Amino acid sequence: MFSRAPIGLPSVARLTAGVARGSLALLPLLLLLASTPAQALERYPTSNRFGISIGFGFGSASLSSFHEAVDKIRDRNELLSLPKSGLQINAEIGFRYYFPYHLLAQVGCDAVYNRASAPLSGGLQTVSSHQLAMEVPILVGGYYPFLGRLLVFGAIGPSPFFYSRSWWDIDPLGSAPDYMADGGVGFHALGGAEFLVTRGLALGLELRYRYLKAKNLRGMGGIDPNIDGAGYDLDLSGISLGFTVRAFAF
Repeated sequence: MFSRAPIGLPSVARLTAGVARGSLALLPLLLLLASTPAQALERYPTSNRFGISIGFGFGSASLSSFHEAVDKIRDRNELLSLPKSGLQINAEIGFRYYFPYHLLAQVGCDAVYNRASAPLSGGLQTVSSHQLAMEVPILVGGYYPFLGRLLVFGAIGPSPFFYSRSWWDIDPLGSAPDYMADGGVGFHALGGAEFLVTRGLALGLELRYRYLKAKNLRGMGGIDPNIDGAGYDLDLSGISLGFTVRAFAF
């Protein structure tokens, strides 16, 4: 009845705690550096520069669009509650160019992971779901330098996504049926600040809204969640707080 999980999933609690500590530790550093007198800082160029970044973020997402499918079989599984929302983390590699006139463009490759869980009847078992999607945000926006080193920026743009998957487990029984959804095009809007620690390295914080709704949810291995003939979505839309490290090639 139950099959072995197809992939190993990361320790969400440990990874998220590390991201949170790193992000919160960076905030006072940015504020301190921003308050340093301008004459005490060496100014670095901010335009006509190309940077490569790695970033990590955490937030939450509403999964109700997908979990309606589980609602339909509530009685059969005797669920007391359903995992409708959960902790979400993302990792990104980004490529950004700072143009003159305070304009910027960025292309990235993101992995978005979400986990949600809820107890089964009697509390002896737990049902959990793990969602994963890949996306390629293509963003344009603007930036403004302060003190020659602190950059405040914002950007928006489309975000094509693919590999939308959902894996389910019932602890301690094992893996339940798995699901997949179509690719599509989402949307990103972000704002943040980064500080040029050296001429070639910047540290930053950003707040990002992500719209990511994968349609046509269907079971892998012949399992169909659309038991009433309706279609369901895998919705990973939400807001996240991220920490970035950017290295400038020039």
